[in-house]
Amino acid sequence: MSSYLAVVSRVLLAVAGLAVGAVWWLLDVAPSGFSTFDILWFAIAAVAVERLVMRQPGGLPVPASLAVLGAAAILGASPAVVSGLAAVAWLAGRLMGGEQPGPIGLLGRVIGVWSLTGFAGLGTALLPYVWVGAGSDVAASLPVGAALAVGFGLVIGVPAAETLARSEGRRHWLRRVRQAILATWLVAPAVAATATLGALVHPVLGAWSLPIMLVPLLAARFGLEQLFVADRAYEQTIRAMSRLPEWFDEGPVGPVPEGHGVRVGELAREVALELGLSEKNVTEVVRAAHLHELGRIDLDDDAPVTRRHLADAGGRVVRQVSSHLEGVAAIVETYGDLSRSTNLEEEDVLVAARIVAACCELDLYSPDPIEPGQRDEVVVRLVRDVGDLAVVSALMRVLDRRLVAT
Repeated sequence: MSSYLAVVSRVLLAVAGLAVGAVWWLLDVAPSGFSTFDILWFAIAAVAVERLVMRQPGGLPVPASLAVLGAAAILGASPAVVSGLAAVAWLAGRLMGGEQPGPIGLLGRVIGVWSLTGFAGLGTALLPYVWVGAGSDVAASLPVGAALAVGFGLVIGVPAAETLARSEGRRHWLRRVRQAILATWLVAPAVAATATLGALVHPVLGAWSLPIMLVPLLAARFGLEQLFVADRAYEQTIRAMSRLPEWFDEGPVGPVPEGHGVRVGELAREVALELGLSEKNVTEVVRAAHLHELGRIDLDDDAPVTRRHLADAGGRVVRQVSSHLEGVAAIVETYGDLSRSTNLEEEDVLVAARIVAACCELDLYSPDPIEPGQRDEVVVRLVRDVGDLAVVSALMRVLDRRLVAT
């Protein structure tokens, strides 16, 4: 049922995007004069920056070519032209060995920029003001309404559409959209500002607009790369910490299988993505999966050995590691009591804890892929212990894909 709802929601999202783009012709307010030279220049510019992908830790990747396409939309290019530019950039990136998404990703890109031009038309209709540089010798100009609307589309519309397309029909989509927007709050405004800058200087500089646009893009990407280096080091530290409980062979709970935390983390990532969790939630699920046994290092030899006490100890240890791991600590603590009631704000934490518990149970049951004859037994055991059929179903789909891959 959830897969059916996901397909329906994606179809409706695509239809809505096409309808928004069609508004461009209905309003008939976009400025004309987007010449063949402009189309050629923007195609070259989009191709040049297509592989310059920008993302912040925990956020979705945003191709820098959206800045070029956004500038074209602000300047009045039609949806057909901007969509064609997006397709050319995608194809060039593919031919140059880039990690472009598949045909479905291309379709999403084309529909996305198609609707972006519709936003530009709506912005021009609502605010038909064109800023013109002071002085007769200044040719710089900017359609303010179109620029604001395109900025809104890049900052709000793109992450919202990505989230809805990946939501798998799950509830509380509004909160997930909010999380996705927050997860791109560094990247999307930089891309939107660069699009506005390109539209502003293009009437004056023409083909020289690309170097002007590249300066803020490269600066933003350099800063984000530094964040990524720090984030990767952080993740490697957490991954290394997942091996600490393996050293406590004589503790009150008993030994942890070698590589247990790493395997649970990798499996939990796939399950979280299968369920359509936001990038931020996926990151927290993986970190909690790596650290869910860390409470062993804080238990005394005469301490109770229940999962509840282990989870409480794990939450205390995780909080001591870093104040930035508060969400991870909450998941680790909830892992010890999966049956407790939660409010709306805590539901994501409970789902994350159930993912960790299901992956942990499966790895302890059989670190190797389960045989088809074991499937029914595993499903019954996981549903009984985890209490979430959606999580167990997603885990089974992940395992099915792994079996096909092997």
